[in-house]
Amino acid sequence: MIEQHKPVYIPSVEASDIYNHMFRGRELDLKYIGMIPTSLELNKLVALGIKTFKKKTSDKFLSNDIINIKFKQRVDSGPQIIKRLKDKISKLDETKNEYKQKLEDFIDVIESEIDDEKWSGVSYSDLRMKLYSEGFIFNNIKYLPYKRSSAKSRIGQVLFIKEKLYEPMIKWSRMKLEFRGRPEEYKIDYPSLLAYESLVGSSIESIIEINPNNILIVSDVESIFRQKTSVVRTGDDGFLDSFEEESNIKNSLFDGESLLDQRYFHDGKSMILLRNHMFKSAAFNCKIQDFLKDHCPEDVSFNDWKIPSMFKNDFILAKDIHLIITPSSLKALKFSSILGTEKKMWDHWKKIISFDSCIFGVCKSEKRSKRGYDESGNVLQQISYQMLNSLPLTQKDIRKLTVFERAYIDKLKNNDDFFIEYISDSANDMNANEMFTDLYNINHDIVNTKIFRNFRKNIISSYVTHIKNGKVRLSGDYCVMLGNPLEFLYHSIGLLNTNDLKPIALQANEVYTKLFEKKELTGFRNPHTSPSNVLLANNIPSPEIDKYFNLSDNIVCVNAIKFPIQDILSGCDYDSDTVLLSDNEQLLSIARGSFGKYNVCINNVASSKKQYKVCNEDMAVIDNELSNSQKYIGRTVNTGQLCMSRYWDMYHHNLSTERLNNLMKKIDVVTVLSGICIDLAKKMFDININKEIENISRYIELKKEKPLFWKYVSQSENISTTSYKCPMDFLFYEMQNLPKGISRSDTPFENLLSKKEMSKSNRKQEQTIYNYIENMNTKINNTYTKQMTDNERERKIDDIIKYYSFFIRKLTIGEDTMYSMISKLTKNKKENIASRLLNTLHSTQKEAFFRAFLSKNATL
Repeated sequence: MIEQHKPVYIPSVEASDIYNHMFRGRELDLKYIGMIPTSLELNKLVALGIKTFKKKTSDKFLSNDIINIKFKQRVDSGPQIIKRLKDKISKLDETKNEYKQKLEDFIDVIESEIDDEKWSGVSYSDLRMKLYSEGFIFNNIKYLPYKRSSAKSRIGQVLFIKEKLYEPMIKWSRMKLEFRGRPEEYKIDYPSLLAYESLVGSSIESIIEINPNNILIVSDVESIFRQKTSVVRTGDDGFLDSFEEESNIKNSLFDGESLLDQRYFHDGKSMILLRNHMFKSAAFNCKIQDFLKDHCPEDVSFNDWKIPSMFKNDFILAKDIHLIITPSSLKALKFSSILGTEKKMWDHWKKIISFDSCIFGVCKSEKRSKRGYDESGNVLQQISYQMLNSLPLTQKDIRKLTVFERAYIDKLKNNDDFFIEYISDSANDMNANEMFTDLYNINHDIVNTKIFRNFRKNIISSYVTHIKNGKVRLSGDYCVMLGNPLEFLYHSIGLLNTNDLKPIALQANEVYTKLFEKKELTGFRNPHTSPSNVLLANNIPSPEIDKYFNLSDNIVCVNAIKFPIQDILSGCDYDSDTVLLSDNEQLLSIARGSFGKYNVCINNVASSKKQYKVCNEDMAVIDNELSNSQKYIGRTVNTGQLCMSRYWDMYHHNLSTERLNNLMKKIDVVTVLSGICIDLAKKMFDININKEIENISRYIELKKEKPLFWKYVSQSENISTTSYKCPMDFLFYEMQNLPKGISRSDTPFENLLSKKEMSKSNRKQEQTIYNYIENMNTKINNTYTKQMTDNERERKIDDIIKYYSFFIRKLTIGEDTMYSMISKLTKNKKENIASRLLNTLHSTQKEAFFRAFLSKNATL
């Protein structure tokens, strides 16, 4: 078995900082907050000799061979910098004279060179074009634009790689296919190539070996039928509009899924998400060999039975079939023109996989909710604010939907054991949960101290805010969708009539999951925009599916034959897409009343016909457009929810059906725009998304003031709000009027300590540790002033904590010193410093820390 390398952390740097380093002589401070995850790509990089190193304060692998470049900041011009520096100088007091002089000297340098081109400003797009076309140099090493990481595909970040690694890695990523410099007749879909060459970089949990000679590829199958829909396309005014009309609905039955023989599955799993060269597929646990034996023609010996693939004169013995796929999983076939035919590309892909030891990466499998259980033992999963806000819920409905959450919050406030269990479940290196849990186990009186009461207050406040964000828990869970599984099996042996498709097991909106008994369910999928995205489904057990599939509770079989499930669930496919299924009766009663009343939305927006050459300049053009997609997604979702909130506000005020219908047309447009934004990583459209969103935002029915709940879901702090009659504002009121917790008497923290002689404390050591904690706290707080993704910030904070903990762990702290520090810190007015010090002493000096406390009810 090939050993998997641990993740390698790489610098994540602003492009503007690279420019300032190269052309303006600025120092480049590398922060290793980017990451190359455990992946097939990392295995290849290690094989090619990527250089890694470690710092003594951390066990992480670090490397400078690849650098993640962000394009969030433009390059300011010399005059802009001078103005900013002068403003800064004017605010400095007289104690900062030395610093003032440094800034003034820098201004003098800029002014003396102001006519030099290097002090011209550079826009985001021009900066990207410059770095993509020229690369950059750092520490005398040239770096070239390599590819997007899978995690960064929608936010315009790109990996640059050391020049000597570029050619071997790009050739490996592109399966040794030569895309550059092809004759004009080869029309390469470059946006898709950029997306699919990155699949080998996906984070994986494990690997499995599948010989490509054991793979059967069969054609995709579509169900096409007509239905009344809301078709979104460009209207007479040049903007997108929604038109109610009968149109074709086209469902790809097996889009992104595959069937994998049960011998490859372990630990009760039913789905593994596979990655390889230009290949992504959710492989489901199937008794392939059992099915084939049961359906072998009577006049053929099973050992001799040959089954044709989708290609002419290409057969595989039935007994050798381990994996069944379709072209929707094998993205390499999109570039078959490079080799001439799809069959040649299929054969080439199999050779490449064999050359790489037939190894497939396993990204993930289905997972059960970690959100707990209700009193009846039903698994719980949280809904989202978009889901809640898409239904005609009343204040009374919200009150019923939040019965569990309100009781849960009450227990967090008043039941000490329950609160400790809650924080223990979410303990990690970056919070104080484990420390307070351990102190509670030593002495329950900790709950009456001021520092614990404030900690508890903040934890509960965060939880209530979480609920105000729409994260209400209901009975149910996310299930991975498996599309028409029996039809897939019969199609693989040529027994599915693709000219006259009829469902075999599940009809219309029937589904089958073992998570529930036979009953009606409500379904939602992210992204979720409108009432047309709500699924009402009947869960129907299927003995035949059970006969040939090993399915866990978190798999749901669905039907797409003559039923628009893919359009209902926001353009879903089956490459591990999940649907939230709930049997909550209150939710069901509302869903029953609205299901089928809102047309599914059909995207009839023209895709871009622009052709791209496979070159770094066109890569820059594509990525500049893509870099806006994250902004587009946020704006689109927000605009959609403003429209939705106003729709229910008008609905509950009994305004005219015509006005409601006209606003729903805008919601239809947003529904389609949401899908377009997500698809931008691999497909361009012939519209200006920003102008489309602005057009909807100007719609006359929308209020200037945002709904009350907006302060919890918006990034902006300066917003004007008013009360809307919409589900999320009803939730806001429910969470605003919660009863207070019980009153507690105060226990001084020092009463919990085992008294020692403070005069014998090592004062110098105390000050050293206190300085470490203050510096740690300052640096952690500073991360929130920097532009970082949540993952980058988490990695940076983890590095900061590990750095200072390393030095504190090396100290030998006596009992008197430990007592002195803890007794003093509780009097410190900077409570965050006190908590940080307690937590750090707990994690680095555990035994000495515990000895400082009086054991009243238990020992650790």
